[in-house]
Amino acid sequence: MKGHGLDKAANYTILAVDDAKDSLMLLEFDLAESGYRVITAESGELALEIIKETDVSLVLLDIHMPGISGIDTLKRMQQEQAMQNVPVIMLSASGEEDAIVTALELGADDYITKPYIPKVLLARINNALRYMEKTKLLELLAKTDSLTGLNNRGAFQELSNACINQAQRENNVISFAMLDIDFFKNVNDKYGHDVGDKALVEFAAILKKTFRCYDVIGRVGGEEFAVCMPNTTIDEAYLACERCRATVESRIIQVDKDDKTIEFNITASIGITSSVGKSIHYDELVKNADSALYQAKRNGRNQTMLDGTVEPSDELDTADVMIVESQNMEKTMVETNSYPGIDYQIGVNNVLGDDNLFQEILIMFYQDHGDDGRKIALAISNGSYNDLKNLIHTLKGVACSIGAMTLFEHCKALDIAINESNSAMYEGLFQPVDVALSEVIAGIKERLIN
Repeated sequence: MKGHGLDKAANYTILAVDDAKDSLMLLEFDLAESGYRVITAESGELALEIIKETDVSLVLLDIHMPGISGIDTLKRMQQEQAMQNVPVIMLSASGEEDAIVTALELGADDYITKPYIPKVLLARINNALRYMEKTKLLELLAKTDSLTGLNNRGAFQELSNACINQAQRENNVISFAMLDIDFFKNVNDKYGHDVGDKALVEFAAILKKTFRCYDVIGRVGGEEFAVCMPNTTIDEAYLACERCRATVESRIIQVDKDDKTIEFNITASIGITSSVGKSIHYDELVKNADSALYQAKRNGRNQTMLDGTVEPSDELDTADVMIVESQNMEKTMVETNSYPGIDYQIGVNNVLGDDNLFQEILIMFYQDHGDDGRKIALAISNGSYNDLKNLIHTLKGVACSIGAMTLFEHCKALDIAINESNSAMYEGLFQPVDVALSEVIAGIKERLIN
């Protein structure tokens, strides 16, 4: 089965649906022998329940079944957004052309007639899964800023609107920030655009470390970024943004260029607004936060300003209070079991909750993979396909084991492109890998090495 060895097949779960037990037993045997994880269901009703509760990669669906037929099951899948992207291959008896056409028109990806030829079935499953992976890859590229790995403008607006809709339903508060790197043109003019790109990557890493995993962060312009903070008051948003601004100001950026090390720092201006319930609207949040950002620039830059339409509490009356609270919050963050870019709970659970062992593994990851970004870039530049494939495949597996799930997902996207020999996409897919890896390595260094 070209493109899918046993090891790769094990990454996929296939749901086989047929009311005939002998057919199910045969399907389960052939699929399991090829390395797939297999779940079976004898009815459309049971299949729908399984798909709701299980991460199913593909469905083999018999057309004719008692109760809910295969066609009706397919219709219901297409009505559920969470099920719409699951590939479906219909199983039919020969001579059922009309039913097959109906299924394909409803969204089925392919069909095969019974009794099936195992090699043909496996080849069609392979094709459907490859198409699904390519679709996911294209969706990721369409929504991700290739340099920083953050959401691009379109994805940021889409995700922010989802947060707004939920806040409107639950009458919750949302805060919104616009951030702009001060005098960024000077960095490009003085050091070059490659150094400017490094500064943008560093800034993006600080944003991801400062804000929560469920905050929506996006790069919405050249040096302009935005953050949507669900269920966050204006005071809480101000604290987070001030912590971010102070971190940016104090961070020394180091870039090796022309046999010398360039050191410099940047600052950022930030504008914040907030809204509650039915009054929350995306365009209004952008407008008000932009207005506050403009005021921060007019006042001298490197500061956080509140939109004039919102009122802070008395706790925000003096800068001294804010600095103290910001320092206390940052200290609390450092003292917790948190590593940037790593889901601690996933990582430590992989070693049965042994925190000391997990720390040793992180140190080994730092030692073994700290230079992987340079190695991968070199392999892409030299066209070293085997080196590139080995580096990414290894990094993907280790990233998953330590709980670096963002790094894992970006490595997976590049791994797919490598398997497809799609060299035109290597550079664009490498950038978010490099960003995520740099964040993980820097976090381990800060917590465990220094």
